[in-house]
Amino acid sequence: MALLKRHAVWVLLIATVLVYAPLASAGFVWDDSALVEDNALTGDLWGNLGAIFTTDLWRTLRLAGADSGYYRPLMLLSLAVDRALFGLSAPAHHLHNVLWHALCVASVWAVLKRLASPEAALGGAALFAFHPVQVEAVALIASRNDAMAMSLCMAALLLLWDERPSPWRLGLATLSLLAGLLSKETAVLAPLMLGCLDLVRWGRPRGWLRYGALILAALAFVGMRQAAGIGGEVLPDSAAWEVVLERIHTVLGIYGSLLVWPWPLTPARHILWLPEPEWPFWVGGVCFLALVAYGVHRAKDRRLVLAGLVWAALSFAPTLIATVDKGLMGERYLYFPMAGLAMALVGVVGSEVKLWKGLALLLIPALVAIELRLPDWQDSRGLWQAAHDSEPTAFTAGGLAWYVYDDGQTLSTSGDPKAATAEYQKALPLFVFAIENDPPYRDACTHLIMVHLAVDDPEGAVERGTWGMKERGCPPIPETLGNYGLALASVGRWSEALPVVSGLTRDPFQHGLLVMAANEARLHRYPGYASLEPYWKGSKSLGAQTAKLLRLSGEEDAALDLQGWLQAREALMLASQGQWEEALKVTASMQAHGRDPGQQALLVLAANALRQRDMETFQAFQGFWTAESTLAQECARLLRASGDEASATLAQAWDAGQVHVITDPAELERLRAEGAEVIE
Repeated sequence: MALLKRHAVWVLLIATVLVYAPLASAGFVWDDSALVEDNALTGDLWGNLGAIFTTDLWRTLRLAGADSGYYRPLMLLSLAVDRALFGLSAPAHHLHNVLWHALCVASVWAVLKRLASPEAALGGAALFAFHPVQVEAVALIASRNDAMAMSLCMAALLLLWDERPSPWRLGLATLSLLAGLLSKETAVLAPLMLGCLDLVRWGRPRGWLRYGALILAALAFVGMRQAAGIGGEVLPDSAAWEVVLERIHTVLGIYGSLLVWPWPLTPARHILWLPEPEWPFWVGGVCFLALVAYGVHRAKDRRLVLAGLVWAALSFAPTLIATVDKGLMGERYLYFPMAGLAMALVGVVGSEVKLWKGLALLLIPALVAIELRLPDWQDSRGLWQAAHDSEPTAFTAGGLAWYVYDDGQTLSTSGDPKAATAEYQKALPLFVFAIENDPPYRDACTHLIMVHLAVDDPEGAVERGTWGMKERGCPPIPETLGNYGLALASVGRWSEALPVVSGLTRDPFQHGLLVMAANEARLHRYPGYASLEPYWKGSKSLGAQTAKLLRLSGEEDAALDLQGWLQAREALMLASQGQWEEALKVTASMQAHGRDPGQQALLVLAANALRQRDMETFQAFQGFWTAESTLAQECARLLRASGDEASATLAQAWDAGQVHVITDPAELERLRAEGAEVIE
């Protein structure tokens, strides 16, 4: 027993790792997909080391990166180390997260051990380790920066524990806090945290060199941030603040109730889409405040309790910026405040071993909650399914629908259209739910149209798109308008589709370009169609997609004409490169539909007749030629491009009237006798 007591903290740390061991089977979930899997920098640790320290956190995405105002290079560096050592191994990334959490548990214990009895320190550290709201911060790889910043900040505080630390401790503390700041900006609160600890021990701050070391780290961070060119994009506008302040009582109630009764756990609580009814959250918040008041009243060390509560409040306050900016009320926002609450609990209970043993019974439901929650983090769809099942809102419906739709896209790409359609059908009612509820989750507007298009229901796409924009306030953003224009064109409403897509400032899905290309082909304006081809970036050819759109809209003849024009253009290109055999194979394949709207195939066949000196066939082709320039002139250009100068000269001679087709044998003999050149 004495041995267990002496090594209790190691037992706690091992237990922490074991409790979160199920994450070894979890995948990349939610923001992990973007920040880990699709990161453009972390795949090359040494090659991108400089860029890691000069790039906005969310600007590093391979696709659609954006400035966020978050400068967290050590977070990126940790992801790069993971990829260098383990590749894109989700278990390895999750284990890395768990180790950081264990390090935070150790740092909380180390601080509390200096403020209270060993039993109390262990109890406070256990609260931090096993409170169920910590699951999100541990399970979400993209949230690793919380544990990194906290452990490095706590290390700085421990290095500055003495009133007059040695110079090397001051230097290490500065570097440690700087590393914490480079992980997440929350570490900037370290001087205030140090003040809380000083108030507990001495009643006032002491040792100004200690604070100077922390301020120096903050100044260094600001300098590095400015040198990297990171702006303040994270700061929301006043309107967003007003929304949160109007609901601040509910926000605080939700967080308070999560601390008292941490269930259900979900990443999908949004300030605009709060589950109904709200009164349970207010009751939970009141219960939390009552517990706080009772704790302060009966505290064994009231100064420690108050310092812990101030710590929690100070570290929670900056998270409101994220709530205002994104609307989300993440459980991970309680990670840093939980250390302050652990400190407050230690101040309430003190060294009463019996009371700690009683509180230890709460570990049972806490561990059960964690183990019930961890399976939800296997994949993004499962996470959002659990969120929608527990607290269905327009926001959870929209988030879940997106992942169901994405699964359909994956199945479609892998060549299983039947299974893909089944997924699209599952996503459709979820998107409708997201838009029809109040307030509508308007981020789902674009995909509401897209999912109809994915199941080949353009009429439904037009109907839902019109309903969304006219009745549900869907914003006319390029993503929505491009899909809406495509749906209109698909049902043959070209006069409505063209104004929609022609005014696009961006064309992220290239649906506007597709509609304009199809319209050019529909009107047989093939040069206009060809001028759009260089801008097409789709995985499938513009020709195939344009023909599909024309057929959907009922323009079968236009689709066949486009197919013929594209094939004839290919034949013309092959012929100009001297690949006549391949060119003739292409023209032969065109006989099935007989479409040659640009007369390019005719030109190839006529030029080949000149190559074969088949003047009679060439003369027959002339009867079908309708262009302004003569067939012989065009053949001469094509033959010269292919390297057949002799045949090009023959074409020019024909065009000049110097070549005649003679079928009378007597006339041919006479011409031979006169020395004329005869081509048989």
